[in-house]
Amino acid sequence: MNKKFTLFLILLIIGISYFFDIEKLVQNKFSVLNSNIQSTQMSFFATINNAFSKYLNQLSYIDQLKISNEENQHYKTLYNTTSNQLTQLNKNLKLIKENQLNIDLEKVNVLSYYKFNDNSRVILDKKDLVNSKIYALITFDGFSAGIVLNQNDISVAYLNENKKANYTVFIGEDNIPGITSGINQKGQLIVKYVPIWKNISIGDEVITSSMDNVFPFGIKVGRVTKIDEQDNMKEISVRPYAQTLGNRDYYLYESPNTVK
Repeated sequence: MNKKFTLFLILLIIGISYFFDIEKLVQNKFSVLNSNIQSTQMSFFATINNAFSKYLNQLSYIDQLKISNEENQHYKTLYNTTSNQLTQLNKNLKLIKENQLNIDLEKVNVLSYYKFNDNSRVILDKKDLVNSKIYALITFDGFSAGIVLNQNDISVAYLNENKKANYTVFIGEDNIPGITSGINQKGQLIVKYVPIWKNISIGDEVITSSMDNVFPFGIKVGRVTKIDEQDNMKEISVRPYAQTLGNRDYYLYESPNTVK
């Protein structure tokens, strides 16, 4: 019995030792596996973090590009506006030179409509106009735009669209006389009191005659588009050169021959 018991103890000790060796081996295996999992997790989260940081940096860079683009667009708009103004100014100077307007002109600006429901009359920033004088209104590109009067110490411009914007003109190469009288429903300038016996052709150019001592001679008005023969005179329609509606800048001309 003692021998069997001793053999049992020996086997038990060997079994226990073997069991603990297996457990250590398993623990080592699990430890290695756990380390690999942890390493994989850390690597995964590091990749995600780098990708997210890169995404945020890209968003910031995109925002900077947007701000830079908006600034560039703003400066481009300013440049284009200034460039267009300079081009228009050079164009106006060239046209005035070509029209040989060797006259004294004063720049004036539109302040407002004379009446809100009438866009054919505007108030100018000019002061101290003579009550008895009629002044000529000329666009920057050298075209007739209307007349200017002093009304209760207010400079009121009667644009071509107004029936009271009356000034004398010559039609065609033969200088056939007529008088402007507002516009028709098609926006064409009406010229009345044209001699019926005079020959006028579509396309004839109309200029100011200076016979009224308002405009100087030769300011371009427009071209004939229609001719109506009446009982004792002709009435013609003219496509005006001047663009007056919405325009805020003009030249004012004072005839030196007008009696004060």
